[in-house]
Amino acid sequence: MGLFKSIKNALQTIKGYLEARNARKKAEELWRNANSHNYTKATADYRWIAEVGNHTYGTIDVYHYGNPSERLQIGHFCSIAAGVTFLTGGNHPLNTLSQYPFDAYFKTGVPHSTPTKGPIVVEDDVWIGMGATILSGAHIGQGAVIAAQSTVAKDVPPYAIYAGNKVVKYRFPEKYIEKLIKFDYSKLTPEDIIKNRDILGKEIDDSFFESEFYKSHLKD
Repeated sequence: MGLFKSIKNALQTIKGYLEARNARKKAEELWRNANSHNYTKATADYRWIAEVGNHTYGTIDVYHYGNPSERLQIGHFCSIAAGVTFLTGGNHPLNTLSQYPFDAYFKTGVPHSTPTKGPIVVEDDVWIGMGATILSGAHIGQGAVIAAQSTVAKDVPPYAIYAGNKVVKYRFPEKYIEKLIKFDYSKLTPEDIIKNRDILGKEIDDSFFESEFYKSHLKD
């Protein structure tokens, strides 16, 4: 009798594994079908909560908690390293007696709802390093760098390098940043990249802003 029970349990375990694997594959397929304009993968089907721009790559991993205000928006040409996590909600109340989510675990008659600080916005050309965590309400400006293992709980200015929990420096002088934020990555096509590869690989200096390439890709 014990042997039959063990076999039954093993078969149920295998069945559960196969169902979970098939569900994951289906979610990945749905995500890729909706994101043929970029190179991202997703740990689940996040189409209802996440929007990703052109040519961005990396794995999208979102922890969401059912608040209708939760949202993740990622721009064009972003680089997302392994282990990056986006938390679009899950905050706890800080101005009540307890921070515990009573409605989630007790029959209080009150619908459970977790606070969020708002959508996460990642603008164009952002590089997020391995293992970084991005919390709800964070807005990461164009061209910013988020160092590995950082936690972002606030806004990060354009072209800033953010490590740990603070801005440590900027990629360029302010006079260049003022001009670079006018660059429109939505206008950058594969043909542009191939044709202007030498410009894209050159260190930024004053001559870049005089180039036809820069002038033809400015925001309207």
